[in-house]
Amino acid sequence: MGKEISRRRREQKLTQEDLSELSDLSVNFISRLERTKNQNISIQKLDSIARALNTTTPDIIMNAYRFKKVKVENHPDSTPVFIQKVLNELRKMPPEKAERVCKSFIILTKEINKD
Repeated sequence: MGKEISRRRREQKLTQEDLSELSDLSVNFISRLERTKNQNISIQKLDSIARALNTTTPDIIMNAYRFKKVKVENHPDSTPVFIQKVLNELRKMPPEKAERVCKSFIILTKEINKD
C-alpha cells in the first residue's frame, strides 16, 4: 500500500510534507507508511490520503494489490496542489465561515477578471 501511495504522490510532484498537509496526517506517519511493508492503516486515514491524491480509497487498494481496476463514478480530477491546499483549509473552518470566505473569494476574482 505504501509503495502505491508513494508512487501517486511522486507522480503528482508532491512532497511528503505536501501530502501530510493535504491529508491532515503527520509527515512521520506518511514517511513510515511509504517505507514500511505491511503497515496498518485505518480506513479513515487511507480515505484522507486518497482525497489528498485526488483518487478514491478503493482505487488505491486495487492498485496496491494489483486487482483489476474498476472505473469509479465521480472520480476526482487532478486538481492543482494549491487549490487542494485552499480546499483543505476551508474544510477546517466552520461551514458558515468557509461560506463567507468563498463568497469573498468569488467577489475578489470577479473584480480581478474585470481588468
